[in-house]
Amino acid sequence: MKPGTRRTTVGRVLLAVLVIAVPVGVFIGTIGIGGVLLPPALTWLGGLDIHAAAGTSSWAFLFTGVVGTVGYARQQAMPWRFGGLLALGAAPAAAAGALVNNVVPATVLWLVLGVVTAGSGAWNLWARPRETRELPAPAAVVVGAVVGFGSALTGTGGPVLLVPVLLALGVPALTTIAAGQLIQIPLVGFATIGYAAQGNVHFGLGSVLGVLAGAGALAGTRLAPRLRGRLLHRVVSAALVAFGGFLFVLPFLPR
Repeated sequence: MKPGTRRTTVGRVLLAVLVIAVPVGVFIGTIGIGGVLLPPALTWLGGLDIHAAAGTSSWAFLFTGVVGTVGYARQQAMPWRFGGLLALGAAPAAAAGALVNNVVPATVLWLVLGVVTAGSGAWNLWARPRETRELPAPAAVVVGAVVGFGSALTGTGGPVLLVPVLLALGVPALTTIAAGQLIQIPLVGFATIGYAAQGNVHFGLGSVLGVLAGAGALAGTRLAPRLRGRLLHRVVSAALVAFGGFLFVLPFLPR
């Protein structure tokens, strides 16, 4: 390939990867999920291996976590105590998940995540509305640990696993989405440390992606509170079904 052609191809690939960052951020800010799109984009469009894609995505999600947390806090919609308990379990588990990522194939985990995500979304779409509930503190810490490990293992940022789990447990949609912003910060922070220790983080690319995704997340935090109640619940549930379907086909896409 000629140098000029190679530069054009690289430019198009980078443009495609950077463009997807904004909608990913909007999804994260509005419905809590969307980060699952970034690692495969970095792999199939950007040419990164799966471990570097997960590590770079984790660094980018630190930006969306900060922006999303500030956005929901300004609207007085952040469940600080609940989110703190989730983060308490997620932080150490995320570091472990990042280390395991380097030695364990992710195909089976992607399929499990697909079942959890799509199954939870379908259940919440067609089941009768349930009474909302609060999780006891020990249960919140355990949920955080499970989410932290699984999210760091796949480089998905946290909410893509947290949202279906909390909705299935009867936690209100807006509380779930807001908590997902807060949990991202310690989760991806510890995950990034684990990935960086193995040389699997491209900080420059991840920072640019993070800034763009953060801008999208800010817009999303302003949209979600306008969809309060059952409407937000149904929007999130439908999105879970769609993202779950994507997770099913993800391991089989050509690289």
